[in-house]
Amino acid sequence: MLKIKILILCIVFLSCNSEKQTYFNGKIIKPTNKEIILLKDELIIKKIPIDDNGIFNSSIEIINDGLYNFIHLPEFQYLIINKGDSLSLRLNSLDFDESLVFSGIGSEKNNFLIDIFLDHENEENFIRSNYNIPGIEFYEIIDSILNYKTLKFKKFTSNVKLNKTSSLIIENAIKLPLLSHIERYLFKNKAQYDLNFNLFNNYRKNINFNNESLSHFKPFLDYIVLRSINESFNVEEGYDYSLKFNLNRLNFITSNIDNTVIKNKLFRFIAYEYLLEEKLLTNIDIFIYELEKSQLNKETRDEIKELYKNIVNLQINKEIPELNLIQRDRSVKNIREIKNSKNVFLFWSYDQNSHQLNLFNKVNKLSKKHLDFNFYLININEDFNQWILNISKENSGSNVINMKSENFKNMSKKMVLTNLNKVITTNNNKITGIINITDLEEFLKIN
Repeated sequence: MLKIKILILCIVFLSCNSEKQTYFNGKIIKPTNKEIILLKDELIIKKIPIDDNGIFNSSIEIINDGLYNFIHLPEFQYLIINKGDSLSLRLNSLDFDESLVFSGIGSEKNNFLIDIFLDHENEENFIRSNYNIPGIEFYEIIDSILNYKTLKFKKFTSNVKLNKTSSLIIENAIKLPLLSHIERYLFKNKAQYDLNFNLFNNYRKNINFNNESLSHFKPFLDYIVLRSINESFNVEEGYDYSLKFNLNRLNFITSNIDNTVIKNKLFRFIAYEYLLEEKLLTNIDIFIYELEKSQLNKETRDEIKELYKNIVNLQINKEIPELNLIQRDRSVKNIREIKNSKNVFLFWSYDQNSHQLNLFNKVNKLSKKHLDFNFYLININEDFNQWILNISKENSGSNVINMKSENFKNMSKKMVLTNLNKVITTNNNKITGIINITDLEEFLKIN
């Protein structure tokens, strides 16, 4: 009977231990919105509400230990979470990374990780300022920084026990930004590429490009992107953003990466980077044809196809894509209903104060000089009342018209809007120009 009781107690203990709860809570001073979002591999695990005092508290389901990140818009940061952790954070949104500190179970590894990120930020300008020095001197700088950080990490692990996944993440958080500096140095000094390649070779070999634990870790992906650049240009030809160069990059990814998650993320990045820069549709067609031979998953394939279609549709002499815009009276107007002879479409956000101010000042000046043009200022934000509040302060001419996107996600895709400096001009719905805002004044003079 005693043996049976002991056996039952052991089973109860083991089952409780295997179902350890994991908690995530904290306090945010001056929160910028009403929630904090926890993600794993870019998938939302939980949206946690923040109360009026800036406090949030939640239990979370953790299937796999490893790298997570949380978002408190517009900021985000990485976390290492293991099953059974009880993490509590405190931060001031006005000084996000610098004020972030953890307490509770699992806090030591996360505080150490944050310190690594802050150290890299502090070193950034110093290391970049040395890109012009001889290779051996630059090597010594990187080597000494890496050795110092490695010793610091060894001292940390002598006091704090880490599992294999946590150690892997922290080790790569330490070394990858420094290895990325090496790749940037090699690119900047490509005239001496072969000599420098041999010098830094010990830091460039034995990198595991297929490490799935890091498949959503930005420093890891950034490093491989930089390697793809250095491994793909021809020293004798030099570097330009050519079709051949980008096809070489695709080949580098295909040859060196087997992990489908990492491979697809990198294919997507290179495709976007190239398609958004290339002007010749014939080159784009060739690139897409070669990319189609790769092992793209359906989601990435469809996304790149959509980008390609939108680029093809947004060409000079084509009709501007159909979009709904909201007017001051809340009525909706399709952009193709704007049939004036000379139209300029510009984009802005009230979250980007300096851009908004510069844009409004520029448009006010240009609209008075060029009365034959109509300037449409398209706001991309969701809040109608906040938009009205911002434009009510403006005293613009009759040829400046304020409108707002009805669906920014849809508009950004159709207009291939990668930044707010893009300007599109039309004449009776036909596209006459796709330019940068810095070129707008010159464009207006000659048109």
